[in-house]
Amino acid sequence: MSKVLKIDETDNPEIVGQLGAQLAKLAKMGVRIVDGFIVPIDQKLEFGASNEVLALFHQLEIQKAILRSSTNTSDYDSETIRGVKPDMALGTIKYMQKNAARKGQKAAIVVQRDIDAEVSGTIHSINPVTLNPREMLIEANLWMNHTVLSGISEPDMIIINRRTGALSMESEGRGEICLTPRQLVQLHALARKIEDRMNEDISVDWAYDNGKLYVLRTRPFSQKTHERFK
Repeated sequence: MSKVLKIDETDNPEIVGQLGAQLAKLAKMGVRIVDGFIVPIDQKLEFGASNEVLALFHQLEIQKAILRSSTNTSDYDSETIRGVKPDMALGTIKYMQKNAARKGQKAAIVVQRDIDAEVSGTIHSINPVTLNPREMLIEANLWMNHTVLSGISEPDMIIINRRTGALSMESEGRGEICLTPRQLVQLHALARKIEDRMNEDISVDWAYDNGKLYVLRTRPFSQKTHERFK
């Protein structure tokens, strides 16, 4: 096996962590994810591995990357560093590996092209405010901002019918939200596809870059998600 892996090469969390395994499953499902690769758990950046990292930056034409740690214990609480250029990549990966080790964790490092999204957010396949199973809720903000990466900013809150995708009267007005009707349709179809394949309620972090919809991460819907909206 190569010292550095393409994202869809394995979904074994003992090799690529929970986040890396999840991204591999999404790619195999035919869901669009951002181009990239993974430095596996316990892989030291020496000799061939360092060369492979730099070669993949060139091969995938990555000018700036987003790096996320991927532990074998969690698929969500990962360290994230954006705007990493090729000449900074090896040092940043080593830094993140050491950070995980300080916390007693083993982490793979997911390296993906850092996109400048027009709009980004999260779609929940069950309304996290009311727990109404007939509704989905979309959080959306302009650009790639804290909606996806930290949850600090105030997103548009859009309620849609889980079965049809129709905009709920309880949502903000269509003219006031940052998503087009076409994007609402695409996000509804995406969430239905992923929840059907995973056979559970889910939350999906997503972004639009140059008009294309990308999935950044998914996770099972949890009580923790519901509590965030109280």
